[in-house]
This record gives sequence, structure tokens and C-alpha cells, in this order.
Amino acid sequence: MILEFERPIKELEERIAGLHRLAGESEGLQAEISRLEEALEAAKRRVYSNLSPYQRVQVARHPARPNLRAYRDALTDDFYELSGDRLHGEDAAVRGGFARLKPSLGGHPIVLIGHDKGADVKTRVAGNFGMAHPEGYRKVKRFYELAARFGLPIVLLVDTPGAFAGRQAEERGQAWAISDDLMALSRAPVPVVSFVIGEGGSGGALAMCLADYVGMLENSYLSVIAPEACASIIFRDPSRAAEAAEALKLTARDLKDHGIVDEVLPEPLGGAHNEPEDAIETVGNALGRVVSGLTGTDPETLIASRHDRYRRIGERAIQ
Repeated sequence: MILEFERPIKELEERIAGLHRLAGESEGLQAEISRLEEALEAAKRRVYSNLSPYQRVQVARHPARPNLRAYRDALTDDFYELSGDRLHGEDAAVRGGFARLKPSLGGHPIVLIGHDKGADVKTRVAGNFGMAHPEGYRKVKRFYELAARFGLPIVLLVDTPGAFAGRQAEERGQAWAISDDLMALSRAPVPVVSFVIGEGGSGGALAMCLADYVGMLENSYLSVIAPEACASIIFRDPSRAAEAAEALKLTARDLKDHGIVDEVLPEPLGGAHNEPEDAIETVGNALGRVVSGLTGTDPETLIASRHDRYRRIGERAIQ
């Protein structure tokens, strides 16, 4: 998928690829290729250094961004998935289980949990495009409680447009399931580390963001509502989504400025969807550093520090 503002870049890349096929030993064509490659680099810097908030939302939604499975496979060993909420059923929109960080990241045993948008049509439908039902969030609470019982750090990867908001989800207690997750996280006597790797929509993201550390990839977003839905409510016009995104202050840098996230993780030039391995490496380095730093912290200190962290966020909002 090519985003509208990426078209000039893609056209340059296609011209360069075509010239490479024809160039051979021609010095004239080689010189033209070098000139176009310089123009391509300049175009990437110009476009990706000046993305609007709504363009970042579009990048965060790009289907080629690395997903939970890509991070899991690259950053952990011995992943053992657990399923079911012990009440209603399994929800493939969120996955989790026991894992061990790669030796290069410290080798710590962890409980890994994340939204799973899927990688193709079949898995995207099975996972409801990352929009979890109440049973998904009850399963997440099970994981939080298991981590507390075994003294394992909780690692969360957030990538959801929001919790599923259909009638059946409401009937089965969506709001209660999410609020139970927040209570469980606030009391967890283990390190809690959260990364927003794509979309961070509404309560579906909030249930996995109450943490000792929250990091966001540069082109991810975190918001109480999607820009299109906000524009529909406030302006009665979903086409004003870009205006709504600006007002929502949903970008990683906005949230860092307001003290809601701890770190903005840079993405490779061109976004994580163009260089997924580099984006995963950036998250992995931060993950290893933060988990190593928090491991061994007294549980009472962790909980008290977590509570203070969210009290400070409220104070900053009032100011």
C-alpha cells in the first residue's frame, strides 16, 4: 500500500530501479542514478521530517508495519502461548504467554502480551483487526496475575484501533474487563513495560499502557478516540479528520511533552513499514535496557512509583 504523500518517493524509487536495469557500464546513466539517489534521500528527509499528525496516524496504520509476531520472533526465545479467559472463550485479537528475551537483550524471563492485527486477510479477520472483545481483556488480566505470581516483568506491545465496541462486547462487560486490567496493572508487584508500536486507540490501548515505562515509536499514536470518529462527533464531518488529529495531540512527541510517555523511539527514514528490521531493533534495544534497569526493584517501590507517575500526569494536565 502506498500512502498519498509517499507517491513522489515511490516514483523516484521506480525510476532508479528502472535505470539500474538499463545502466550496465554506461557512465552517463550511472551519473543519472547517483543524482536521482541524492534526490530520493532529500525527498525522504523532507517528507518524513514534516509529517502532520494525521499523516503519522496513516503511517501507524500501515499494514506493512512490523506486528506482534514480528517483534515476538525477533526479540524473544521460548515463547509459550496461553489462551482463554476461563469464562467465555479465546480471543485472537490479543496474544500472550511466557517468553525469554534474547541473550543480547539481557535474557530475562518475561510475560509478553500484545495486540495481534494479523499478517494476512485470514489472520486479520481471525484477530478482528486487533480489536479485542471482553474475553480478550479478561485473558490479559490472567497474564497480569500470572506475572505477579511468578515475579516476571510484564512486557506489553500496543497496536489496536480500539477495543471492539459492538453490542455483544458491551453485553459481556467490555468496560468492566478493561477497568479490571487497569486495577491489576496498578497493583502488579513486578516491572511493567509498555511500547506503542502502531495504533494506540482508546480504552483498548489504555488497558495495556499503565506502566512503569511507556515508549512510543516515532510514527505511532495514542488517543482517546480515532481522528475520524472525533471529527464525526465534534464537526459532524469525518472528512475533517486531519483537523481533529491536530487538536487531539496524539503524536509521540505531543505525549512526551505532556509527560504521558517516557521516550520517543526514532523510526528509520521512511517509517517502520519500509525498514521493519531497524524498527524492531530500536524497540528491542529500549526493551532490554528498561527491563534490566527495573529488574530487582523492590515491589513496594515499583507500585508507589507507578502511582506517583500517574498522579503527576494529572497535575500537568491541570497546569
